[in-house]
Amino acid sequence: MSFHARPISFKPPRLKGLSARLIASHYENNYGGTVRRLNAIKGELASFDPASAPGFRLNGLKREELIATNSMLLHEIYFDGLGEGGGGDPTGALADAIARDFGSLAKWRAEFTAMGKALGGGSGWVLLTRSPPRGDSDGTLSNVWAADHTHGLAGGTPLLALDMYEHSYHLDFGANVGAYVDAFMANIAWARVAARFEGAPPEKKPHTVTTPDARKMLEADPDLIVIDARLADDATSVPVRLRGARRAPPDKVDEIAASLPRGAKALVYCAWGFEIGGNCAAKLRERGIDAVAVAGGIGAWRADGLPTEPHKEGETK
Repeated sequence: MSFHARPISFKPPRLKGLSARLIASHYENNYGGTVRRLNAIKGELASFDPASAPGFRLNGLKREELIATNSMLLHEIYFDGLGEGGGGDPTGALADAIARDFGSLAKWRAEFTAMGKALGGGSGWVLLTRSPPRGDSDGTLSNVWAADHTHGLAGGTPLLALDMYEHSYHLDFGANVGAYVDAFMANIAWARVAARFEGAPPEKKPHTVTTPDARKMLEADPDLIVIDARLADDATSVPVRLRGARRAPPDKVDEIAASLPRGAKALVYCAWGFEIGGNCAAKLRERGIDAVAVAGGIGAWRADGLPTEPHKEGETK
């Protein structure tokens, strides 16, 4: 089984105090690099013969597999915990549980924030974690310190993750760790944290395909129409495209749609896989074109290390 980057849950430019450049670098390079490294380790293990190889080689691979797997999962919780319009305090059952186990929301926030700032200059994670049920308890909440990707509460479920590795803040904040932690706290998407607390399944978007499926479509059909629906600023900041993509920002979608034959197949992507790509694909379907959007946009595509080509001069407008 191979893994691919999970689409991001928010539009990076809309966060408060965390730049889109920082988020894109963290997501595509660090998180995406971890996903790719895990796939490479899995591939090596698949061809590994534990009966004939030295034990230290097997142990080394399994250690690296654990580190990469936990890094992938914790990064996904980290990004899922951020969102535009975030911050403030949680409500409902999650808020009640935090107040029960920490004394108050303010006490939880003070401890979680202080733990993050104390990790400045080092590396690690701060994790709001739910322990497994015991007796009459449905699982208590605690803030867990993790010095690396191999520490955690046995049987616990992380609900919110604060990444304190330098790559998560250095581009924006340098050594000012406190400002980074404060910015993170101001962007917490409590609705998604609460959904994880309550065990709600993630929402699935119709008419979307994962990056691996999008790649298969490209490789299987040389005539597949590929549409780059990004806004001009997004295309300029990342001046690469999927193979043979033609530009169709929102103000040109109708013009492009009218030029395509009914029944044609189209693959659409935007920057991060939100409404711009989805709306473009929907307009194409209204014109009789079989169009789907790439989940996570070109950000997820690049995080998975999939091939791109440079835009030609003037194409990003």
